[in-house]
Amino acid sequence: MPSRFTRRSIWPLALAPWSSPAKAPGFEQVDVFRQGEAGVHTYRIPALLETRKRTLLAVADARHDSARDLPARISLVMRRSWDRGRTWSSAVTIRAVSAGGVGDASLLLDRQTGRIWCFHTYGPAGIGFSTAKPGALTGPDTLQVHAIYSDDDGDHWSPPADLTPQFKDPSWEAMFATSGTHLQTSRGRYLVPMVVRDGNRVVSSRNAYSDDGGKSWKIGPAIGPDTDESKAVEVSKGIILQNMRDGKTRMVARSHDGGVTFEAPAHDPALVDPGCNAGLTRYRGRGRDLIIFTNAASLRRENLTVRLSHDGGRTWPAARVIHAGPAAYSTVVALGDGTIGVLYERGERSAVERITFARFDLDWAGNSPPV
Repeated sequence: MPSRFTRRSIWPLALAPWSSPAKAPGFEQVDVFRQGEAGVHTYRIPALLETRKRTLLAVADARHDSARDLPARISLVMRRSWDRGRTWSSAVTIRAVSAGGVGDASLLLDRQTGRIWCFHTYGPAGIGFSTAKPGALTGPDTLQVHAIYSDDDGDHWSPPADLTPQFKDPSWEAMFATSGTHLQTSRGRYLVPMVVRDGNRVVSSRNAYSDDGGKSWKIGPAIGPDTDESKAVEVSKGIILQNMRDGKTRMVARSHDGGVTFEAPAHDPALVDPGCNAGLTRYRGRGRDLIIFTNAASLRRENLTVRLSHDGGRTWPAARVIHAGPAAYSTVVALGDGTIGVLYERGERSAVERITFARFDLDWAGNSPPV
C-alpha cells in the first residue's frame, strides 16, 4: 500500500526565525534540517521542489549514525511548507529499508499531471558507489536507482520501483542519479542526470530520459570523461545545457537532441568549484529570461553563491554570496511567486551542520556588490 502522510498530522511549525543579512532587502532564510535533530547524526543532500499547488517539498538524507554516504544506514525524510518556505512541517520518513540504505534524492515535477517523482539510490547491505560490482543488472551487489511518486503533494507515496535494469550496462561497476531538482523539457521529456563508473573505472555524467511519463527509460552516452554530478536546464530553442562537477571549474556542454548527445564539453572559468554538486534552473517571467546557478564558489566547500546569466549560461555578470562560511550541496528553483528558492548545506565549522532554505528576489541577487 502507498505510504500516507496527511497535512493535518504534520501541521507546519516554525523551525527557526527568518534571518536576513544586514542591509539585504529581499532575502530571507530558515534552517530546515539540523545535525542531531530527532536522533539523526547528520542530514545531507538537499532536494527541493515546488508543486503545482505551490507546496514546497524539501527532501534530505537522514544519515543516522554518521555523516558517511552509502553503504551507511540512511533514510529519506521530507518536510513541507505551505507558506513559501516561512514555516515547515515536522519531518516524515518517505523511504527506509531494513538493510542497507537509501539516499541522494532528486525531485521532478510532471507539469501536465502534477505527479511528483523522487528518484534515489538504494544500496543493499555493504553496497555503495565504491563497493558496487559489475555484472548483474540489479541485485544484492548492485547499487540501484529507485523511484517513488506522489500524486497528492506528498501526502501519499507509491511503492518503490527499481529502474536499474532499464539504465545499467552489465559492464558498468556503479551508477546513481544526481541529487537535487530535475527537469521536464518543453516537449515533455523527463531528464535525470546520472553518474556512471564504467567497466574501465571511468566516471562520467550522462542523462537518463523518459518520453512516456516515466513508464520506460533509456540512458544516453557519456557527456565527457571524469565528469561527475551534474544538472541540466533547457535554454532557448530547446537546447539543453548540462553543467557538471569536474575539478576546479565547472564543465558545460550543450545538446540539440533533448539531452541525449552533446557537443564537446568545455570548462567555464567563471564557475570556480571545489568538486561539489550544484544547482541550476531557468527563470522566465516579468520580462526576464535567466539561467540561475548556485554552488560553493571556492576551491573549498564554502562561499555558497548565486549567479545570474542573461545569455543562456554563456556569461555570468551578476553574482551574490548567500553564505560565506562552510557550504556544500545546493539546489535552486524558480518559484511561482517570482522569487528564487535555494536549499543548501551550510555551517559555521563544517558544511554539513544544517540544511537551509533561502528565498530571495532577483533584485537582491542581481543588484549586488561584486563577489
